[in-house]
Amino acid sequence: MLQERGEGPPAPPRLAPPSVAEAVASQLRTRILDGDLVDGSELPPEAALLAQFPVSRPSLREAFRILETEGLLTVRRGKRGGTVIRHPTPDSAAYHVGLLLHARHISIEDLAAARNLVEPLSAEQAARRGDHRAIGRRLAALTTEAASCADDALAFTRLAARFHHELVQAAGIQTLQLLVGVIESIWDTQELTWARSAVAEGQYPDEHRRREVLRAHLRIAAAIGAGDDGEATRLTREHLRVTSRYVSEAGGSVRVLDEYGSRRLPPATSEPTR
Repeated sequence: MLQERGEGPPAPPRLAPPSVAEAVASQLRTRILDGDLVDGSELPPEAALLAQFPVSRPSLREAFRILETEGLLTVRRGKRGGTVIRHPTPDSAAYHVGLLLHARHISIEDLAAARNLVEPLSAEQAARRGDHRAIGRRLAALTTEAASCADDALAFTRLAARFHHELVQAAGIQTLQLLVGVIESIWDTQELTWARSAVAEGQYPDEHRRREVLRAHLRIAAAIGAGDDGEATRLTREHLRVTSRYVSEAGGSVRVLDEYGSRRLPPATSEPTR
């Protein structure tokens, strides 16, 4: 029966059903994310998939394109072609968030403010863990290693970066580790650009300032090792406030494509300085 005007709410709009390609992509996506399809392995040949999914070849290839856009497949073309499965990684997540920040012209200062808010949470959680003493020792060992090359700017930045990544991973809450790790990875790409320019222009922080960074790292490690979550949080927040200014005061907005132009972030131990 047709609805009379004024009698009840209007009928909701009809939703279009998913396309055949989207339906196939959905099934393959679930199998990839559930681990049924192993990272780095190849999908079965096209003929086998067409037997499994009674769809047309164009629909199957469109499903591949959907998953390739999402970063879950890599399609190799040519004589040695094939379709390789790619599981999501923290780096791939950071890359896509970085694209969004880049597109919205988010300032590096804004990114620094977010990092300065959330990384201290990792220090707090690390200090609360039952193995906080072991975490403190690991962080102190990284700091000692960095001290051995404080006169080498780029070697120092690599080891200083490892301290922060270890701190984030020590939180013990996987969701927090992933979310803060994404921000940390995006920050690294911005810091890497700044560090290269600073070295080239002779503006990289001098050895005295690097020693200050090391002392701050040791204090954070000691607070975590002692299980003092409040002090670990305070020291981390203050350390980030001081050191992030080198990059954020250079100005500009978050850049992603100019730096590496690929679908993957640089490793965690690239060359940012803390």
